[in-house]
Amino acid sequence: MTRSPDMLDQSLAHEIEEARKLLEVMGDELAADIDIITKHCTSLQTIDIVMQILGHIANVVRSDDRRDAVDAIGMHDLKMKLLPAAIDAARKAAACERAA
Repeated sequence: MTRSPDMLDQSLAHEIEEARKLLEVMGDELAADIDIITKHCTSLQTIDIVMQILGHIANVVRSDDRRDAVDAIGMHDLKMKLLPAAIDAARKAAACERAA
């Protein structure tokens, strides 16, 4: 089911992407210090995971077809969390189209 992302969707996706970029810059700066890498390797990996999640969410928010955007997510856990809501939204949109 396709939809047209509205101005709010586009703005939200943009802000999510900007937050992801800020995390990326911070992560790169921290990863440039071997002492930080040694002491905080797991935390740096968590920053990377959060960046990936934010990128996927931004893609879903700005997508014309959110179900397809969720299907395209490579992170299995995130995909499984979002898929029921994406299916439900697509079903409701289809019902609205049939009623119109």
